[in-house]
Amino acid sequence: MNSYVMLKMYRHLADLIFVNAVFISFFRFGKLSHVKYDIKLVNQPIRDVLISATTIGISFSIISVGLVYVVQYNQDIRIVIAAIFISIGMGRQIVATALDTVTTSMNGFLSSWASILYLLAKDRPTPEWRLIENQIERIFYDKELDFDLPAKLDGVKQDSPQVHEYLKEHALDLEYKPTITDEDHGLLAFAQHATKYIRDKLLIYDQLLKVQETGAGTSAVVLISIGTLIWLLS
Repeated sequence: MNSYVMLKMYRHLADLIFVNAVFISFFRFGKLSHVKYDIKLVNQPIRDVLISATTIGISFSIISVGLVYVVQYNQDIRIVIAAIFISIGMGRQIVATALDTVTTSMNGFLSSWASILYLLAKDRPTPEWRLIENQIERIFYDKELDFDLPAKLDGVKQDSPQVHEYLKEHALDLEYKPTITDEDHGLLAFAQHATKYIRDKLLIYDQLLKVQETGAGTSAVVLISIGTLIWLLS
């Protein structure tokens, strides 16, 4: 369990419940101009992420069942049974929502760096760059990522000094420690490392998405529906 991850998940849940739920009826938010990511979330071990999200979901289920039991235990046991089904279903939904804290950040990370690599590789003549360009295009297509450059690189060309400066400032986000030169071989070495790094992160991203989709899937809806039906019949 990781306290930083859990804090971020609780904040994400609070935003969804107390911020989005209130203002979504009054405002229509368009797509943000540029995706952002929290590198600390992106680099969390998958085990810590899953344990943190599961802990939050189970805690919610136990607390909600306990509250209903305290209020209703001597009045109608069917309501307590209904609360158990609904709480378990909602707990699964909360696990999925908590995971969204990390998967959203990972999506921003992957979209941002895939876009940067595509900017670097596009239309370069050598076979090595063409390979990277093809790999990134495949990632965009298979994973449905957005082409979304960081704000500092919006509208710049691949040989712009801003690109080189951005790479030097943020290369550690991809655990790349060698000095990045503005010569082709230096950029190519970074791009090859970054492409592999992104592919490795995609494996973790896919695993988290699978768990997230399972938690918010049919089983959670069925549990909530059964609980609601029992409550209506009580």
